[in-house]
Amino acid sequence: MELFDKVYGCYYQVVRHILQQAALNPVNRQEVVKLCRTYGFEESALALAPKLLGGSLPLLDENGGSRLKHLPPKLPLTALQKAWLKALTADPRFALFFAEPELREIRKELEEIEPLYRQEDFYYYDQYGDGDPYQDPAYGENFRQILRALEENRILLVAYEGKKGRMRRFETLPLKLQYSSREDKFRLLCLEKNRGQWTKRTILNLGRMKNCHVSSEKWTPAVQPPAPPKCQEPVLLEISGERNSLERCMLHFAHYEKRTEYDEEKEKWLCSIYYDREDETELLIDVLSFGPVVRVLGPEDFLRQVRERAARQHQLFYEPMGDMPSGI
Repeated sequence: MELFDKVYGCYYQVVRHILQQAALNPVNRQEVVKLCRTYGFEESALALAPKLLGGSLPLLDENGGSRLKHLPPKLPLTALQKAWLKALTADPRFALFFAEPELREIRKELEEIEPLYRQEDFYYYDQYGDGDPYQDPAYGENFRQILRALEENRILLVAYEGKKGRMRRFETLPLKLQYSSREDKFRLLCLEKNRGQWTKRTILNLGRMKNCHVSSEKWTPAVQPPAPPKCQEPVLLEISGERNSLERCMLHFAHYEKRTEYDEEKEKWLCSIYYDREDETELLIDVLSFGPVVRVLGPEDFLRQVRERAARQHQLFYEPMGDMPSGI
C-alpha cells in the first residue's frame, strides 16, 4: 500500500486553495502570499508566488483570476485513508455521530475495503469494563439530540436518573461533550438555571440519561457562560524518563495546558499541569496510574489526596481484613 503521493503534498494543497479563491474573486500578489503562508510554510510564497503570477506555472491570469474553467476537483481518498475509515466504522462510538442513512452510505462505499486494523487488535488494560451502552438505540438517539442542541445553540430538556435512582426532569444549556477514555463514558458539560440565571455548572453522564430532546428555545452565544473554576496552583510532576514515561505523560496529558522543562541537576523533567477544578479527580487517577516513574511535588492539597489514595490502596492489598473463619 502506497503511503504518500505528491498530489497530496503541501504545495499542491496551497495551489488548490489559491485557485479556489481566484475562481471566486481575483487575487493580487499580497493575497497569494498570505494564502501561501496560511496553508504552507513561511517560505512557500517565495517558491510558488512567482510561478503562479506569470512564471512557469501560469494558472492565474494577468488580473489574478483563475485560468481553470472549473474549480479544482476534490482529491480522491487514498487506499490508506479508505482502510483507516473502514477501521473507524467498526468502532461502536462511530455510529453515534451519523444518522442511519448516512451510515448505510458510508458502509456501502467501503464494503470492498480491507480495514487498516480491527477492534480485537487492541487490549485496553487500564479501562473500566462498564462503559456506556453505545449500541443501545435509546442512547444513540439521546446522543444525536445532544449534538443537535450543541450545533444549533438550543436548550435541552433532560430526564435524568441520579445516583440513588431518583428521576428528575429539567432544562440544560449544553456547552460541550467530554469523553473519558479510562471510564469509556461520555459526559455532557452544561448549565442549569440558578435563580433564573444559567449559572449552575453541571456534568451529566450520558448513560444515566433516560430521555432528552431539543427545545424550540434558543440561547445566544453572545452571552458567555461562566468559566469553570481553575485550580489556584498547577500540579507539579517530576518525571523520571524511565520506561518511556516522558512520552507517555505528554500523550496522556495532551488535552491539559502544561509547561515542561528539564532539570539538569536531577536529570529529570518537571511538568506543570493547569486544570479545571471539576477535572481534579480524573487528573488524580491518571497521575497515580503512572506509578513510581512520576512523583507529585505539589500543591499540598493535591499531595494530600495522593497520600490518602495510596494509603487506601495499601490497606486494601496488604493489611489483614479482620478475623477470618478458619480454612479461608
